[in-house]
Amino acid sequence: MIRIQNITSEPIQRHTIIFQESEITLVLRFYPRTQVWCFDAEYKDWAVYGIKLSLGVPHIKSQNKPFDFFVTDRSNNGIDPFRSNDFSGDRCRLYMFEPDEMVNIRGGAEVPI
Repeated sequence: MIRIQNITSEPIQRHTIIFQESEITLVLRFYPRTQVWCFDAEYKDWAVYGIKLSLGVPHIKSQNKPFDFFVTDRSNNGIDPFRSNDFSGDRCRLYMFEPDEMVNIRGGAEVPI
């Protein structure tokens, strides 16, 4: 897993992840009114928008991509990220699964690269 670093408390932020001789553009959004973190991801000619970040689950597994995103809770309270400082304060961490991990998650099924 690769940890997504430098997540701030800003309500909209863009992160670029170098991946498979290309890049993934990850846009994180915090919505204070509903107290949720969501993300958009773009990779080559594929995109997904408005995915709510939740603890302990792959977020785009059904999309059959060679990567996915995963949130952990370091406080062990089991609550999804809901404050603007959950990542910058290190209560939550965001990770990206890589292709070999996605093969394991999918029970040995190959992932497109």
